[in-house]
Amino acid sequence: MKIIAIDAGGTKARFALYDENGIILKSIEHPSLHPLQIGYTKMAQALRYGVDTLCENERVDFISFGLAGYGMNPKIRKSIENAIKRQFPKDRYSIQSDVDCALMSALKGNDGVMVIAGTGSIALSQSNGVRSRVGGWGYWIGDEGSAFWIGKQVLSVFSKMADGRLKKSALYDCVMDSLVLSDESELIKILSEHKRPKEAIASLARVCYIASTKDDKHAIKIFKDAAYELSQLIEVSLKKNPELKTIRLSGGVFESGDVILKPLKDLLPSDLDIQPISQPPLYGAYLIGKLKVEQL
Repeated sequence: MKIIAIDAGGTKARFALYDENGIILKSIEHPSLHPLQIGYTKMAQALRYGVDTLCENERVDFISFGLAGYGMNPKIRKSIENAIKRQFPKDRYSIQSDVDCALMSALKGNDGVMVIAGTGSIALSQSNGVRSRVGGWGYWIGDEGSAFWIGKQVLSVFSKMADGRLKKSALYDCVMDSLVLSDESELIKILSEHKRPKEAIASLARVCYIASTKDDKHAIKIFKDAAYELSQLIEVSLKKNPELKTIRLSGGVFESGDVILKPLKDLLPSDLDIQPISQPPLYGAYLIGKLKVEQL
């Protein structure tokens, strides 16, 4: 049995060909395929290209699409379904949101809370077959604690340092170096002309992490503030489902390690089992696909 799993989030699309034992045989990456960014037709065409690239002459039993944008809006869902149907008329496949894939990867179908802090942020709870959500409002409204949110805090601190409102620190130097700026004002031009400004701002979370390794107090505070915001997602989730003890963390923000994990754990009850996920959301897409095949 061979399954193609796809995790097409807001920043990257990951494709992998899995065997029946959950081993990746081939994999590729593509820039964001969010339909609201590139359109439904281009999204489906890119999915077709990615699948064909992995398949070559091999027989594939099932395709499991985990797609950003495939959420609660029925019109968007239908548009995605129609676009994929046109490109995959003879294939066996399932469509679910990228968040569903992350949830499956994190909890393996068990009860618990999953927090995603990637470009955006959201907490999803699963209890006795019922799901609930906290956060996930998008970067214009919320997404507190996300990479984009952290990037915005970095920009705020950097601009104050550039003005002289704050004393320059390692964070200032890290931004100048990472963006190869010869003058602070170049930052405005870079972001205003960037093809993907949201992703560009979110990438500054990594710059913040680098500054934190230099004991920069501003960078460390930004991560502590992010930890507080993410702890609020978890606390509200637990108020809705107080019996839950398993907390799984997914997304690039948590790759920063203890600078985000320690303050987050310190803010939450000690009896909670809080761990980063052991497998990426792509693996969750594979698990969903495998279940679908077994049910056929």
